[in-house]
Amino acid sequence: MIISAAQRIFSCAVLITPILYCIAAPSQTVSFPGAFGFGASATGGRGGTVYHVTNLNDSGTGSFRDAVSVSNRIVVFDVGGYIVLQSPVSVSSNLTIAGQTAPGGGIGIMAGEVSLSAQTNIIMRNVRIRQGNQDPLTGKSALNMGTAHNIILDHCSFEYGQFDSVDAVGTVDFTVQNSIIADPIGQQFGAHVEVGPSTFYRNLWVNAHNRQPLSKDNTQYINNIIYGYQSAYTVADTGGLFSHDLVNNYFIAGPETTSAGDAYFQVNSNQSIYAVGNFIDGNQNGVLDGTASNTVGSAQVLTAPWASTTSSIPTLSAAAAFTSLLASSGAIPRDSVDTFVLGDVTSLGTKGQLYKDQSLTGLANDGYGVLAEGTPFANSSGDGIADYWASANGISTTDPDAGNAMYGTTGYNNLEVYINSLVLPSPWTASDLAGTPVQGVTSYNVFTDQWLLTGSGMNSSSTISQGQFSSQPMTSDGTLTAKLSNLSGAGPQAQSGIMLRSISNNGTSFVALVGTGTGGLSFMTFDAGTSKSNAVQLGRAPAPIWLKIVRSAGTFAASYSSDGVNWTLLGTESLDFTAPVNAGLVFSSGSESSLGTSSFSNVSLTSE
Repeated sequence: MIISAAQRIFSCAVLITPILYCIAAPSQTVSFPGAFGFGASATGGRGGTVYHVTNLNDSGTGSFRDAVSVSNRIVVFDVGGYIVLQSPVSVSSNLTIAGQTAPGGGIGIMAGEVSLSAQTNIIMRNVRIRQGNQDPLTGKSALNMGTAHNIILDHCSFEYGQFDSVDAVGTVDFTVQNSIIADPIGQQFGAHVEVGPSTFYRNLWVNAHNRQPLSKDNTQYINNIIYGYQSAYTVADTGGLFSHDLVNNYFIAGPETTSAGDAYFQVNSNQSIYAVGNFIDGNQNGVLDGTASNTVGSAQVLTAPWASTTSSIPTLSAAAAFTSLLASSGAIPRDSVDTFVLGDVTSLGTKGQLYKDQSLTGLANDGYGVLAEGTPFANSSGDGIADYWASANGISTTDPDAGNAMYGTTGYNNLEVYINSLVLPSPWTASDLAGTPVQGVTSYNVFTDQWLLTGSGMNSSSTISQGQFSSQPMTSDGTLTAKLSNLSGAGPQAQSGIMLRSISNNGTSFVALVGTGTGGLSFMTFDAGTSKSNAVQLGRAPAPIWLKIVRSAGTFAASYSSDGVNWTLLGTESLDFTAPVNAGLVFSSGSESSLGTSSFSNVSLTSE
């Protein structure tokens, strides 16, 4: 039975992840679940029309330029790939730009500036903006939001900015979070901020001469990782009287770093700074082994945060933030440019440089890399919500107005909940295993605690080499648990369950406990080092069923349960998982030509 979202009432949910948050009451609704800081009240295009970007043209019907030329829209993408700008593109007010809806390799904008200048109330997520020297306007930035107000940028990738990567002069109440700001050319500057207040939260700053950021405003600067700097957090000896909350950031020297102490640069006595949990790693030895550094120039020392919300923003230790941001910062899925950037960061001092030309990276397409266009998921009603997700959430797939119906009492409409579910809680990411024939996707609905994995693939009864895999890093022994709720549109050879997967130089080892399309259960292991595989089968254990894998000192124990309380051991196996391990959910449809969908809840990854 199809019911409207208005008939649903949902309670607050807590994500099983190091970053915990709760959904506010409608009167306090933030931009999206997981939005923080001074830009988190932006509503974007909520309640407006949906606009489908259907091509990669610079202008015209169906183009990105046309999509953002009118206010009060939620912009979704039916195509992935690069939009090559012929001139700067100006974005209107009251817009949501949902780059996470793009198929293929995601959406990128290159060779020109994206301007939010003088606009207000904008949400932009999962967009790659790479200006580069194909833009002849050298005085422009990759993103310009000068004199704008109430802006939040999340999971974006800003590279190859000529003047600045992000220009925020005169900008009021904005947040940049979960993003990559890297490899600026020209001036080689990261971000220029004046007026504010601003929030920079969980960003990865890489290979810049200065301005990471230049903060001439009241600032929250929390859980940032800054690599390969010459000067990092900068105030520029300004005469302005500003306050700064610097919490659990990690400054890591690279080959171009001449003085690691310039992590804090030109900070004078006019500034008031609350600094706790910050580290500097200046030895460039390939190991993350920095020391605490919370004395910031000649600034006046604050014993408590200046901003009332700083203490309520979920915060990891600086070292834990490093691991988390490596897994999930920037636009997802990761492409060759961001992968190249991460290669510098993970070298921990031995790789990286300042670039004057993006082509010097050696990447394809003059250094911009290539993004696949992909195929969009079916959306019969045109409301922007993919049919597979609408069906799983009791929303009509034929009503064109269904997207604008409110989703219970959450304060969001159906379309917003859908697009927000496509950005997984940090540090979770999702991708198809190499060789999976049809592109899949993972979503997480915070209101119902529902994970949906849509994927394809055909595997033998003793291996998993195809399918959609949603995971986060597992850095120690611990327990992975999930409730497998159901499989939809899946064949008898479908596999759906939990998996630990390790990628090393000698291949991929894995441990998996999966339900099958015939209602059975299988515990599978493969050790790439020895090429040893093993499988333990249980003939009858249909969904819904609880699954658990415990990792302890190289031994893996798989159990199942009907209620999540009383467990039955299915099998144990010993493997050498010496490389980093990703742990999470896996699904293959049992077909190389069609997709299926599997749902999970109560997903938990705990460490010993």
